[in-house]
Amino acid sequence: MTHTSRSLAPSASEWVRSLPRGGRIDWDELESHVLRDHPAVLRLLGPAAAEVRTSTRGFRIALWAGIVTATLVAFPVVWAPVWGLATLSTSSVTFDEVDGRIAVPVAGASLVIAAIVQLVLLVSASLGRPDSAGIGGATALLAVLTGIAIALIGSRQDVPGWLAWCALAVVVVALGVANAIGARVVRPRPVRPSHGRPRPEPTPGERIDDERCLAEAIAAIPADEQARLLDDRRRAVERLRLQGTVSADEAARAVRAPLGRLGASV
Repeated sequence: MTHTSRSLAPSASEWVRSLPRGGRIDWDELESHVLRDHPAVLRLLGPAAAEVRTSTRGFRIALWAGIVTATLVAFPVVWAPVWGLATLSTSSVTFDEVDGRIAVPVAGASLVIAAIVQLVLLVSASLGRPDSAGIGGATALLAVLTGIAIALIGSRQDVPGWLAWCALAVVVVALGVANAIGARVVRPRPVRPSHGRPRPEPTPGERIDDERCLAEAIAAIPADEQARLLDDRRRAVERLRLQGTVSADEAARAVRAPLGRLGASV
């Protein structure tokens, strides 16, 4: 039995009702709305099913989870040095009012995050993806200011371990300089020629394999579910015929088409 994922896309009948009268019908897209709750089949229906495929609840949940995760990661990455510097400079007049035993470790923690960012950028540059956005250089500049503040407060208040945090600030700055140099020296990895170009026509062997995989995916759908899907498609096709969007002959061929093969049969 195929895995189903509840889709937010309209059913075939609902989608047909939203079409302008007399417009050209995309049979492959209609079939994708028929099979909207069967992602294993949608993946084999090609570009026409892309919009429906990304309307499944699972895809939307994964997309939002990715956005939230990226935000949670990006926030401390971007703001770590700023946060550390702000913690150390809560007084615009003197550093004596700052509690160094709290502020210095907090600022040091921000430098740890900044160091991780710099290392990730270096690894990325070694793989042909240099820091073109200048994140490394900006983080290094803020690390300089954070390191100076740590040195001033740590030495005046004799904060334990302040020298180690200053050393980490120096490391972050050095990594930032390396990233800035890498952004100018390292050549970006060339984009594959196929990117941005139409996908080449499949070979006869590839076409046979695709059709076999599609047939297997359709066969895995229970018989009662297949009957329900075909009934949904029949109602959609009948509405198209009554609207005059398709001829009676086209409608008859569409109704007789095997499930998953509507575009190739009409």
